Amino acid sequence: MRSKVLVNGAFTVVNAIASWKGAAIGLDFNVEARAEPHECIEVEPDTPLIRESVKLATSRLGVKGAKVEVRSEIPVGWGLKSSSAASNAAVLAVLSVYEDRPNLLEALKLAVKASRISGVTITGALDDAAASMFGGFVVTDNRKDEILLRVPIKEMEVAILLPEGDAMLTSSIDAEKLAKFAKIVDMLIETLPFRIWEVMTLNGLLYSQLLGYSVEPALRAIEKGALGAGLSGTGPAIVAVCNPCDEIVEEWGSYGDVIRRKITNRRAEISKED
Repeated sequence: MRSKVLVNGAFTVVNAIASWKGAAIGLDFNVEARAEPHECIEVEPDTPLIRESVKLATSRLGVKGAKVEVRSEIPVGWGLKSSSAASNAAVLAVLSVYEDRPNLLEALKLAVKASRISGVTITGALDDAAASMFGGFVVTDNRKDEILLRVPIKEMEVAILLPEGDAMLTSSIDAEKLAKFAKIVDMLIETLPFRIWEVMTLNGLLYSQLLGYSVEPALRAIEKGALGAGLSGTGPAIVAVCNPCDEIVEEWGSYGDVIRRKITNRRAEISKED
């Protein structure tokens, strides 16, 4: 018997690095994991994050191992929560192959712990992982590992710009520098869940400036009618919420590659296979 799970991608409303409080929204990228009982831990792809995710899940269950394969539609290294989603999927696949009704919140916390241990995140990225696991709009306190708010949200179209140039690894970010802007970020958090798109835009402009990215694509998207537009995570992807997105997709064509997806409220899905 094997288990199969499906989780989401996500994009940033408020980046948690400055104040440890963050917000994110589920995005309809499919991240799939399959798991089966095994005498040891065997993972594909064999990355420190996925291996640690499986290690924590098997330890929690008190079993020797599992064979896990993770497949993802999310472009890696762009700020679209590929790491959080992969860890979610790996942990949940292991739990679900041994348990009939695994607890999603427990799986989420194990995935966040794996992300911290493997060094792919500064805060643990509970906001990103929660949006990936539960869909919808989430606000979290990453220092306390608490979900402060989770609500469904209209499933509108989004445009995602993958601009030309190199991505910035989260582990290379100067967190102490960003922490100096914590009061500004806390003010954005306090505005939620009202004015989500304005908060998303202001967060994107702030972090783009701090991390050295151009704000021009986001501002052009707003001019073309986007409800909100800004840097996702530590970038370099820029997300615009727009319904429809035709003009923005055309406008962004000169900046790099553009992907069209949708907001999702889908919770993680679990099934069993013979």
